[in-house]
Amino acid sequence: MTELKTSLKNTWSVFFGGFRRLTPIQEATIPHILKGENVIVCSPTATGKTEAVIVPLMERLIPQRENALILLYIAPTRALLNNLLVRLDLGFKKCLFKAIVKTGDKPYLPRTPFQVLFTTPESLDSLLCRQKKIWSRIQAIVIDEIHFLDNTYRGDQLRILLRRLLKEHLKTTPQFAALSATLYNPEEVGKRYFSPVHVIQTGSPRLLKFYLFKDWDKIINTLKRKKWHKAIIFCNRRKDVEELYSELSQYWPKERLLMHHGSLSRRLRQETEVLLRQWRWGICICTSTLEIGIDIGDFDVAICYHPPPTPSAFQQRIGRASRQKKYQVGIGFYEKETEAECFNLYTSLAHKGIVESTNYLPDLSVVVQQIFSILFAHPEGLKLEQLFYLLSPLAPEEIIEKILTHLLEKSWIEQIGMKFTASEKLMNMGERGLIHSNIPNTKEFKVIEATTQKPIGEITTQATKGHRFILAGKVWEVINIKGKNLFVRLVAHKPTIKVFHKRFSRGAFTHFLPPDLTEA
Repeated sequence: MTELKTSLKNTWSVFFGGFRRLTPIQEATIPHILKGENVIVCSPTATGKTEAVIVPLMERLIPQRENALILLYIAPTRALLNNLLVRLDLGFKKCLFKAIVKTGDKPYLPRTPFQVLFTTPESLDSLLCRQKKIWSRIQAIVIDEIHFLDNTYRGDQLRILLRRLLKEHLKTTPQFAALSATLYNPEEVGKRYFSPVHVIQTGSPRLLKFYLFKDWDKIINTLKRKKWHKAIIFCNRRKDVEELYSELSQYWPKERLLMHHGSLSRRLRQETEVLLRQWRWGICICTSTLEIGIDIGDFDVAICYHPPPTPSAFQQRIGRASRQKKYQVGIGFYEKETEAECFNLYTSLAHKGIVESTNYLPDLSVVVQQIFSILFAHPEGLKLEQLFYLLSPLAPEEIIEKILTHLLEKSWIEQIGMKFTASEKLMNMGERGLIHSNIPNTKEFKVIEATTQKPIGEITTQATKGHRFILAGKVWEVINIKGKNLFVRLVAHKPTIKVFHKRFSRGAFTHFLPPDLTEA
């Protein structure tokens, strides 16, 4: 450790001064970063991965400090980015670095120079189209929580954004670092975003102690008996949050019950988040709004009110608790045996560190979204071979050409001589900021079995055709969407690992694809 302390002469006291020792992942990572290597850093939650990467990067960047952006930090959520800036900003300032967050909540860049930019993939997309002169001196790029992005439409979008950065904006190839929870195949994941990749991995998926109950009185008694004073309960619907809040008032002091969901005002949600950071005991009932990113303190136990729609959602929710312990603690509430079987499968996958899709499959909706973004950024147009190059990680040339032909037929793009350009309606769409996010809107849908027209239930989800989810312990696939009705077909009577080999969600631009590619 003395050797590492010497190597971090400018940053040790700033970032590690209050710590007696480094964590194993920090000791393993720092030397590789200092050598300038590209790394993917995998370890369980709360092991110090962020500092393991940021501190040695800062040590390398201090001699190159100038009035320009040199460190780009990408993460899945604006809440996570805001929390990171609060946590790291004092250290940045002591090193004379100005750091900013750019997300949809903060649409403008400051006029004064900055060296560190925290942003999401979607905001990066917008910036690439609108701020073409700020990128050329970037020396390092960090991708946080890459396991939440990879093998999704957001990860695929980020792959193309990085390719655009390297091809069109950067003078030199930057150093890359990715941070992740334990991954099944870290080298393969890392190589989708940068190469070469040095894998640094410590620990294994944390042991999960998971309990199943049918009755709330037993759950409350378990909380009291095991002295789990602070709990978070995740529901799949806003309606369930409201109803469960009323029901639990019979078992738990109402002044120590909170709720959090998207229909509440922003002010009420923020008040709840502040209380959760302050409380040492109490219960919060929420939807997926608190799954990731927002700093709400630690919990003794996470409770799932019925199985979440996907294994990754299950792992995100359970991961909200016991962050400082060697094991996670979770509870599942179920009514049907098929739901219990679903929970058992989820826990089995969690023990192995596997989420729903172990087979990588690019999302073709991203090809459409990036065609729109690229052509909006280049009003002068681009040649076919230029588009082939930028989009090649996601599709072969014949598929890209087929999508371009379809978009021409629908008047979203135009062809002038050898170049493809954005049509007027696409440029208008871009000016309104509607082309940078491929995230489907989350709505509460009524689920209907398409053949029989029988109602199955309700679910809050990001729905596109082909999207798979679990409801009532069974696996369903969306085949049509009309208003707030999801028409589905039954895929499996109970979830199995085989079912999860197919992508569970698709990007919002799926409906722009040729019809025969929406099932690809």
